[in-house]
Amino acid sequence: LDPQEMARSTGCVFGYDPGGDGKHGVAVLHLRDGLLTSLETQTLPTTETVINHFSTLSNVLAIGIDTLTCWSTGPGGWRPADRWLRKKYPKVRASVVTPNGLFGSMVLNGPAVLLECRALNPSVVVTETHPKVLYWHLSGQRYDYTTDHVRMKVLLASLLNVSVETDSDHAWDAALSAFVALEGYVARWSFDLHRLPTNKNERIVWPCGTTHYYWPS
Repeated sequence: LDPQEMARSTGCVFGYDPGGDGKHGVAVLHLRDGLLTSLETQTLPTTETVINHFSTLSNVLAIGIDTLTCWSTGPGGWRPADRWLRKKYPKVRASVVTPNGLFGSMVLNGPAVLLECRALNPSVVVTETHPKVLYWHLSGQRYDYTTDHVRMKVLLASLLNVSVETDSDHAWDAALSAFVALEGYVARWSFDLHRLPTNKNERIVWPCGTTHYYWPS
């Protein structure tokens, strides 16, 4: 689709933030003729319930997901995107963890959901996200949902121009991830961290198929 066709799309955009049991954030942005009409968020119990929820959605255009959607074979598993974020945002660089040091939901539940969603919808556009660093970029504030959840929801509502209700930080992260996917899908964000050049001592491996990492330029 060209940008004009994408801007007239009707369907939905899915956001997912993987967590442990009872901490799986999901969000669905509904679009009609290119206009965002509503946002739904939930915090679900397991990876299976996330996949089942996705399977009920009609015409999913794009997915934004806070997980590793590709791997690097270089030292520490560091990817070009990770190095770029740490250099660009030194005050929150600790939020970008070495991929070799990640565990649990980031390396199991996230890819599991992505693989199953892609099996259900092979043509869906997928973008990786990093809600904590992106929140810093958008607000200049450190991420603290417990203390600042009201301000964080106001910010997200201003970006989406729809009502935002989230019952957990995971649901908020999923909503922001869906926003990233929407911006990438309609080509308002074209800068893609997954297209940064690799070093000579590494390559990128795509276990879930080709994905993007859209970021505001």
